[in-house]
Amino acid sequence: MKLSSDAAVTRILYEGITNFDSLSDFDKSSIEGLPETCREKIAAVTADATLNIAAEPEIPSANIGSISIRRLLVAMNAVKYYQSIDRTINPANMHYGNVLSGFKLEWEAYRDLRKQDELDVPLVKDKDGERKIIKWAPVFLDCMSRTYGSKGPLSYVLRGTSDVTSEVEDPLVSPNDYFGTSGSLLDELISRLPHTGPIYKNDNKTVFMKLEKAVRGTAVESTVKVYARRNDGRGAFFALISNHAGDAKYRTILKKRMNMLQNIKWNGRNYPLETHVSNHRQAVDDLRECSEHITVAVPDEPQRVEYLIDSITCQDNTLQAAIGLIRANTNNMRENFETAASAIIEVDPYRRSQRGGPTPRNATVSAIDFAAGRGSTGVDLRWHPRKEFYDLSQDQKEELTAWQRSDEGRKVLKASRESALKKRKPDSDSNKSNKGNGTWKKKFKKALKTPNGLKTVMSLLAEEEKSNVALVAALNTANNGNGNVQQYANTPLPPAPQTHFYPPPSSDNANVSSLSLRYPATQLKLNSILKNRKPE
Repeated sequence: MKLSSDAAVTRILYEGITNFDSLSDFDKSSIEGLPETCREKIAAVTADATLNIAAEPEIPSANIGSISIRRLLVAMNAVKYYQSIDRTINPANMHYGNVLSGFKLEWEAYRDLRKQDELDVPLVKDKDGERKIIKWAPVFLDCMSRTYGSKGPLSYVLRGTSDVTSEVEDPLVSPNDYFGTSGSLLDELISRLPHTGPIYKNDNKTVFMKLEKAVRGTAVESTVKVYARRNDGRGAFFALISNHAGDAKYRTILKKRMNMLQNIKWNGRNYPLETHVSNHRQAVDDLRECSEHITVAVPDEPQRVEYLIDSITCQDNTLQAAIGLIRANTNNMRENFETAASAIIEVDPYRRSQRGGPTPRNATVSAIDFAAGRGSTGVDLRWHPRKEFYDLSQDQKEELTAWQRSDEGRKVLKASRESALKKRKPDSDSNKSNKGNGTWKKKFKKALKTPNGLKTVMSLLAEEEKSNVALVAALNTANNGNGNVQQYANTPLPPAPQTHFYPPPSSDNANVSSLSLRYPATQLKLNSILKNRKPE
């Protein structure tokens, strides 16, 4: 500790630092106050037999240097660290030059990490389907490893076993190290902090609160609620893993991914070839992940290439030529999935058609609404009409359905559906132009049912009748003797419809009346109106 004299050592001993464990009774402020305390001497004590007090000599004051205070602080932190992880404290692992100088650097880094802002809890996403807990769990564990409780990272609550390995099975790496097989100070805290006592209980509750926030509103929320009464974060976490990320779940993923590799075909009409290749790549990645938990025969490179080219049913000549080169193992493409994938993506007929290639697609897209982006299977996270939904692959249907049931999906699904349906309806102005006649007829019929409306119609028809009579009179005058009008007079005329609205024509306009009787349109309309009029 670089104490300057024996007097300083004696004075420190009288302040209570008598062995390694005694350092745990001090904190930072009491250690930093030692120089001022030690500058005062301790008075002698006179013996008093009656009170059973033994005589004690005077303890002189001493100077404690700042370097000694800094080393005592490091030793105090090391003692508390060793005690928390159940390590035996001895002169070897408390030697400042050999051990504590290195411990000091990592402890200061750990202290700085604790001062950082707390991380946001990663949320479970229903849109990830059957893999939602599988994808979420590692991220949540990483978050807990950087979120700190009273003694260390909260991820110690979620470690695989609650027991702490004995020092016999997990000794310090060497006499000059302060950690065992874990390899660092942080990892040592995670693997060796005990799951007992009030501190653990409080940390376990903190983990539960964060976990409950992560699953709130999802399909797995009910699994966590069982542990709410005890605030058991550890129990809730492992229940999620067991029910939604256990071996049964990995077997389900295995079946679906193998079905994708072996049975899903690409015909070049629905989506780019690059998306299909990405689906194959993701399927193999999922199989590798499954192999860490269950027995899985992960396809090797040649088998992956075989699955890929067998899944392509598009008969585009250029694409088939590229597949022929792969089958011939040109440039070793049949042995390397990525090389083969690059070769066929280069001649993707779907992309060529979008760029206006040899077989352009004459399609016009007025709007595209990816309400919440695009999922891992390439499906647009929005409302789909029935026909579009049935055209999706099984994985895309499952991902879309899971997303629609999530909080995020429910929020945007309604708006997406209303927007899509609105675009399919005719424009309001178009309705007016296309259905203007029908609208006028409805208004006209409605007006006829009112006294004022009928009165107006009769007045208009009377005006038209006067115009017709004047026109016919003018024609008779202009064509007198020509025969064009007279020939109608010689033709037998149909009987005139009877009406009470107009008097019979006078002898002065007999020719006009006879012509009006042959074409009694106005009178017929009036009769029709009177006949169809509803009684008031």
